[in-house]
Amino acid sequence: MDPTPGRPARAFLAPALVALALALTVAGTFLPFFRTEQAVGWEAAGVARSVVGAWRVDFTFSGQAEISSPSAPLGLPLVLASAILLAALILGVRRAATRHPGAAATRTACGGAAFLTGAVCTIGMQGARGLLDGRTQTVTTLMPGMWVLLAAVLAAAAAAVLSPRGPVADRPEWADPAVAFADTTTPPSGVAITVLPPEDD
Repeated sequence: MDPTPGRPARAFLAPALVALALALTVAGTFLPFFRTEQAVGWEAAGVARSVVGAWRVDFTFSGQAEISSPSAPLGLPLVLASAILLAALILGVRRAATRHPGAAATRTACGGAAFLTGAVCTIGMQGARGLLDGRTQTVTTLMPGMWVLLAAVLAAAAAAVLSPRGPVADRPEWADPAVAFADTTTPPSGVAITVLPPEDD
């Protein structure tokens, strides 16, 4: 059954994907992104472990208690991406409910997907440094937060692709010039031309 009588449910598909991307992005800020383990000490007898999250890094050394410290605010870009996705969700639901052919929802969804992708790539580069530094005794493992953010990127990208870009399918009159100019006497040129009678010689 359609969410609104007489209106196709597919109009709400893009907003639903935006909502999914928003929920996953918010959830990702509360989960750890990746874990790095490095052998330390004489003959690599000990292990230094660090777990990176959105707002802090937890360090653990062999035989010592866990130490937490603030890190680069990796969660800040995610918060900004969430705000853009929230705006896209509101505009998308309004567009689907009213069948208005405005492009603001599509543009906001594309912007949110692009911003989220950039934010996740930035976070991923923080973990990639452990994979690219050439030290064989360093092991970097992706944790649930990173996988959740990757899923959010896919959902946001799908929403941007599926968001309507033209007139709504069940409102063909928006694309009909005859209907578009039916309520106005202004010609398509935008300027009313007055034709004067010929002058007598």
